[in-house]
Amino acid sequence: MKKRTFITVFGFVVSIVLLYFSLRGIEFAQIWATLRQTNPLLAFLPLVFIATAICLSAFRWSKVAGSNVRFRETFAALLIGMFINNVLPARLGEVARGYVLSRKKGFSFTYGFSTVLLDRFFDLTGLLLMTLLSLLFFPRASLPPRVSQGIYVIIGMVAFFVLLMILLSRPGFANRLAARLASVERSFLAKLGKRIIEIQENLSRIGSPLTIIFFVIISFCTWLSMSVALWVVTLALGVPVSFACIPFVCALLNMGIIIPSSPGYVGLYQFLLVYLLSIFGVPKYEGFTISILYHASWYIPYTIVGFLLLLREHLRIKDIRKLEAEEEHSG
Repeated sequence: MKKRTFITVFGFVVSIVLLYFSLRGIEFAQIWATLRQTNPLLAFLPLVFIATAICLSAFRWSKVAGSNVRFRETFAALLIGMFINNVLPARLGEVARGYVLSRKKGFSFTYGFSTVLLDRFFDLTGLLLMTLLSLLFFPRASLPPRVSQGIYVIIGMVAFFVLLMILLSRPGFANRLAARLASVERSFLAKLGKRIIEIQENLSRIGSPLTIIFFVIISFCTWLSMSVALWVVTLALGVPVSFACIPFVCALLNMGIIIPSSPGYVGLYQFLLVYLLSIFGVPKYEGFTISILYHASWYIPYTIVGFLLLLREHLRIKDIRKLEAEEEHSG
């Protein structure tokens, strides 16, 4: 409880501080003037690409979870998890996803949550791949120095995650690594060892390398769809931003939100988007206005639809918190 309270308080402090730095030096009149020039015909178009991304994510998870799991089941569980992340602290959404799916299908919670972990693993791999490919569209000489220096880091991360996925699919390697971690007298390492075994079991069930590649491609298309949504937001506001830089901005934005923050990533989302767009010459006030409209484009529908699905499933938040506490003390 103390750990969760600390993370919650720290997250709110981070959000407030970053929101302050995002707004510092911006006049409200500048934001209002940018919002007033919004093209109403384009303002709601990002919802189409965001909905496409959600459907792709739910489809991928349904295939990762097993042949008897249906798209509509993962779709509901995914949006409930997103709703909880949007309105509650401590990022309980991933736990909620595993809980909802396990309750629907009669799985153990451990199995349901392990499918969430593996699904997120593919999600991150697709995100890194999009980052890497987006960088290839830039002439190297024209890249900002900060971006140019990050190329090698991105390449290294993509290579690391692909190699890790291959290694974890091998029972011998996964079992040895898990046993070594479990032998260390630290609870978080023992818990990590347990997760490695769960991921390995799911990878073994998936089996085919072509299937793994297929999941990575779906993840890439998911994040590309979110990138198009961001680009349409810039078009709607009349802010000139080359599409070539948008996937890079979207990728780093979504990798950056792992930093603890308030529910819905308020403050953190604005700070990251303002900073990343400024690399490509977008003025701070326009970057902040883009962050407002883009953030609202997914936050509002995720929250509304997720809440309605939560009511339909008769889900109780206290059950999720109880499962989270059991996970923290297990292993």
